[in-house]
Amino acid sequence: MNIRIGTDIVYIPRIKSALERFGDRFLERVYTSTEQQDCWQPFADRAIASGIAKLAGRWAAKEAIVKALGTGWRDIRYVDVEIQRTANGAPQVCLHRRAAVIAAQQGNGQWQLSLSHDTDYAIATAIFFSHPSG
Repeated sequence: MNIRIGTDIVYIPRIKSALERFGDRFLERVYTSTEQQDCWQPFADRAIASGIAKLAGRWAAKEAIVKALGTGWRDIRYVDVEIQRTANGAPQVCLHRRAAVIAAQQGNGQWQLSLSHDTDYAIATAIFFSHPSG
């Protein structure tokens, strides 16, 4: 069994700045429509701040996942790495296109993902458990 880990931390105001500067172009390049919808679900009066913190958490998760894959972003687009939610709200890794191919080459294992955010920072840790093929 192979076990690989990746961790990333993101400064939330950096994501806010990118969103203010590039708007929908930024969202479409980095987040799938499912991720965008999940992050912008209304949350009382703090909807915008909460949404930006969730976007930052997903950014950190995507970075942590490609680190665990051992590839960095070489030939992988941000939307190839998607963070979905299970029925109970836990984050779940869903890989597409080139990211899915790379994971399959490594034995198509299981992912564990943890995200957290506070006032200015979001952090994520991804663990990939796989059994090498062959």
